[in-house]
Amino acid sequence: MAFSRFAFGERRLYPSDADLWESREDRIPGGPAEGMTRRDFLKSAGLALGALWFPHPPGERALPSRRKPRGWGRVTVSGIRLHEEPSRRSRSVDWLPRDTVVPIFAEVEGEAYLPHNAIWFETEGGYLYSSWVQPVRRDYHWRWRTRIPEAGLWGQITVPYADTHRRPDEASPVVYRLYYSSVHRIVAAERDSRGYVWYRLRDDLMPGLVQWVLAYNVRIIPYTELTPIAVGVPDKWIEVHLKEQRLIAYEGKREVFTCRVSTGTIFRDALGGLRDFRTPVGNHQVVRKTASRHMRGGTPGVDFYDLPGVPFTTYFTWTGVAIHGTYWHNDFGRPRSHGCVNVPTDAALWVFRWTSPYVPYRKQVVYARNGGGTPVAVVQA
Repeated sequence: MAFSRFAFGERRLYPSDADLWESREDRIPGGPAEGMTRRDFLKSAGLALGALWFPHPPGERALPSRRKPRGWGRVTVSGIRLHEEPSRRSRSVDWLPRDTVVPIFAEVEGEAYLPHNAIWFETEGGYLYSSWVQPVRRDYHWRWRTRIPEAGLWGQITVPYADTHRRPDEASPVVYRLYYSSVHRIVAAERDSRGYVWYRLRDDLMPGLVQWVLAYNVRIIPYTELTPIAVGVPDKWIEVHLKEQRLIAYEGKREVFTCRVSTGTIFRDALGGLRDFRTPVGNHQVVRKTASRHMRGGTPGVDFYDLPGVPFTTYFTWTGVAIHGTYWHNDFGRPRSHGCVNVPTDAALWVFRWTSPYVPYRKQVVYARNGGGTPVAVVQA
């Protein structure tokens, strides 16, 4: 699947050797996988073998599809109108609430609902404005890890969303809803009475939080996907253009990677005052990196956010400004963050691997020493 204008297909010189959604078992720490056959997994989950492009799990809100899509999308805002044509002035034929999963048949250029983006997604019965729909996949895993190394494993959500529970039991209270492409630390595994395996996740913001997620919603990230790339290449640096809302990575004077971004902006507080969260202009350096970060902040009822598993976070200020993956919007090309540089998750992984310092797989976080982090220049022009 490739949503070329938003999530994938940006220009790069060094393509990643990792396939984000398929992993070889012999490259995954923790021993061989256990579990069901693909057929038994689908059968036990009530999924039709003849219609694998539409295996909706119980409880998932979804727009039915009569044809095979090129991909899927998840509504990221409180609600979105389904239009008859790719224009907000066309007739509204439906209202889809947050987390509705929709088939995507094509990207089309239409009316620019917002000035920076004229792309709409064609779905069943009409068109959805793409800024408010996260491109997702629906990859379920029927081979699971039951032996977790002491240091843990990194796992990534590969379905539109998956709820965590207080115990490895779907009847137990929900703790968090995790979204596609978010990354989490797996520290234990347990099998339930049905034979399904659950993974216990460690939250870096709340280490004592107990939460379990069904393993078939998670893929284990192998070592090779987090190894550094372009090792030994001198004069690496990153430039973030605020006016163009674009990140460019250079090796010397040669551009090797670029993607659209969403940088910081100004928010209004509860009293109507202005709070400046614009990304700081100037010359910075990478100061620390982590494969996953639970981010929380803002003011309740105004701009509050609570985002577990923010993927591939590369900090370049000690005040917490970072380049990181994004699962809560698809609105790249305009300022909208609390200071960080939001990028698509595959772009965040590229930056994470390409920059210094290197983060070993078993480490939660690594700090740059003696100013050795990759330079990051934030420019207005």
